[in-house]
Amino acid sequence: MSVATVFSATMEDYSEMGNTQELDRAQEHELVLRCQKGDVDAMGTLITRYQHWVYNIAYGILGHHQDAEDVAQDAFLSVWENIGKFEFRSQFSTWLYRIVKNKCFNHIDQYQRRKTDPMEIDDSQPWVPLDSATPEDEALRSEEKDIVHKALAKLKDSYREILVLRELRELSYEEISEILGCTLGRVKSRLHEARKALKTELERVVW
Repeated sequence: MSVATVFSATMEDYSEMGNTQELDRAQEHELVLRCQKGDVDAMGTLITRYQHWVYNIAYGILGHHQDAEDVAQDAFLSVWENIGKFEFRSQFSTWLYRIVKNKCFNHIDQYQRRKTDPMEIDDSQPWVPLDSATPEDEALRSEEKDIVHKALAKLKDSYREILVLRELRELSYEEISEILGCTLGRVKSRLHEARKALKTELERVVW
């Protein structure tokens, strides 16, 4: 089975993906080692484990379903091509996050920070779940999400990034510190600044 086949089989339809089983550090370590030896099946397992996670980060930064899918697939291809460079000095998820982030910001730069209007809201994804609700309730929620994404799109990259990690991915301050390579104090201060900036943009969007 080719790498392209693995990618197309596992990334084809995000709307049908369920929650993936957690891997412990030993299992993940073994899978990465197998990938470094060219094991396509091991790569397929890592994709299955992280496809929701990668898509949600990309969608949180880009705010558009198709762009997030494209970036997610590009990120996994980059992982496969560069897995031999991973030296286990950090968690695999930290290394993967940095690849996804760079792909997102490269995507934004490539299209001169274009904004999709209206932004597509993908209610099937796990970080925007819907409870049982009337059509009116769902329409209101969709409108609220649209407003939030429009406000996020106006923030500078560092603010949008930390809000995605904390508010959407619900990572701890310690995890964010490792991913961003900064102190806990800087994480907290940047998050405070980002929340204030988002509040300002939300007020502008609403009014």
